[in-house]
Amino acid sequence: MKVGPEFLRTAPNRLQLFQRNTAIFHEGDRAEAVYVVQRGCVRLQFNSEDGQREVIAFYFPGDVIFALPETHRASAEAVSETVLAKVSRAALWEVAVARPQIARALLALAQESLSVLAQHLGRLTHATALERVTWFLGWLSERTSAAGSGLFPVPMTRRDIADYLGVAPETVSRLFRRLEDRGELRKAGSRCYVYRPRRAAAARASDTPAVAA
Repeated sequence: MKVGPEFLRTAPNRLQLFQRNTAIFHEGDRAEAVYVVQRGCVRLQFNSEDGQREVIAFYFPGDVIFALPETHRASAEAVSETVLAKVSRAALWEVAVARPQIARALLALAQESLSVLAQHLGRLTHATALERVTWFLGWLSERTSAAGSGLFPVPMTRRDIADYLGVAPETVSRLFRRLEDRGELRKAGSRCYVYRPRRAAAARASDTPAVAA
């Protein structure tokens, strides 16, 4: 869900800083702008009919947060200290008209967002709690780890992760400990981890050439 640097060079934008847990917009607000994450992490969430919070997406640097309807169907909050580039919808449409490639990129982003959401709903319906947590760690590692290091930050709380995966926070903590005990997950700082699932480790071992003794 990223756009290239040409988008921000072309569209007039204003940088905004949001502190941790600060609201960026609320459900029902007019969708007057799109946002491109420059630094930090954003969660998209809404409250279900029974009052339970549901997190439906996380956004990282390069990701675009936008709504096609005139009003936002969910709320957005900064997970950590976050910098966003804000582009007004009026400026966005002007750029899209002048540069069809930008319009095509935004349409592709909208389609990708719907596909990702559908896949996530399917995961919540069919996957076990362990499968959800291991998928999340693999996805987060792929999205945020430094190239080749395997080290990645986990800026969100256990509750954030639980509300995203449809499990209890205690379940997330228990499964993190289980993966640590199995040697697949290693803590490397206050909010950083290294995740190496067994199957990936076995694949790497099988790819290593044998050395004669």
